[in-house]
Amino acid sequence: MNSLIPKIKLIVRKLTGAAQLEERMNVRLTEIQENITDLSQKIETLVGKVEHEDLVNEVKGLEKKIDVAFSQLSSVQRGLMAESRTSPLPKEEIVDNNPTPTPPLDRLAAETVYASIEDKLRGSSEEIRNRQSGYIKLLENVPSGKSVVDLGCGRGEFLELLSESGIDSLGVDSSAVAVAECQEKGFEAKKMDLLDYLSSCEDESLRAVVSFQVLEHLSFPSLIQVLAESFRALMPGGIFLGETPNGANLAVGGSTFWLDHTHVRPLHPELLKHLAEFYGFTDVRVDLVSQPEVPWKLEPDEDKGNSSYAEAIIGLQEYVLSGQDALLVAYRPN
Repeated sequence: MNSLIPKIKLIVRKLTGAAQLEERMNVRLTEIQENITDLSQKIETLVGKVEHEDLVNEVKGLEKKIDVAFSQLSSVQRGLMAESRTSPLPKEEIVDNNPTPTPPLDRLAAETVYASIEDKLRGSSEEIRNRQSGYIKLLENVPSGKSVVDLGCGRGEFLELLSESGIDSLGVDSSAVAVAECQEKGFEAKKMDLLDYLSSCEDESLRAVVSFQVLEHLSFPSLIQVLAESFRALMPGGIFLGETPNGANLAVGGSTFWLDHTHVRPLHPELLKHLAEFYGFTDVRVDLVSQPEVPWKLEPDEDKGNSSYAEAIIGLQEYVLSGQDALLVAYRPN
């Protein structure tokens, strides 16, 4: 019994040190947020007073920098909170009378930077919710009784939609930052590799597998394994939904797709459809979503006729203007 006392004291010191560190960080981060908010309000007031174009542009530039600062601060705060929850206790042989846990900066930096990129490039949570809300109807037509798993649940927008619709769900993500954020919102979420999770599922145990903006991050062997494991884990009549940047859209494949450094390769809708059918799914289709609105779309000029160049350009724009995202919809047969 006496031999346990030093170990217990060590654990108490480590936990106390972690709690104190998190409290100090939260106080400091709150102060920074208040300062940024105050500065933002002052700039807003200033914008209404100045009329000189150069000054207005300069002030607007400062506003953009403040938006970036807010995004970065939010990402760092989520990362620190996640790290304080998931970091294992130091080994008992490391004795420190004044313990101060130090998160591994490489992993923490990677997660917080990626969270910042997602906040900036993918859109706000409200925008994502609006975009994904239509997918709920697809799930409502699937037999109930089993759970829906969201692979790569991110900030939890779809988990929120599922919860509001009374659909049992679970989020899975490899990011501690994302999982911590989902858990704070009251959703069930696991920090786990998506293939490890699918492999752990029993046959025919899931109502639906959904994966939004994730498939393009996978190697080809992992992609086909996700489809195979999802088919096995889905109940008869279950559905697989996979949203990914549309590889057939030239603007996506040649530009915006590469803004995310973790993307592997664009996926063509026809490839997605073929793979789903190959692994046994039926009623497979790929919907093109997020249609861009542009003022410069060219129309054929029937009166004057079109040259081969004009026809080529008009035809090519259909690839550019096709949906920016592709939604794979596939069912496990009854």
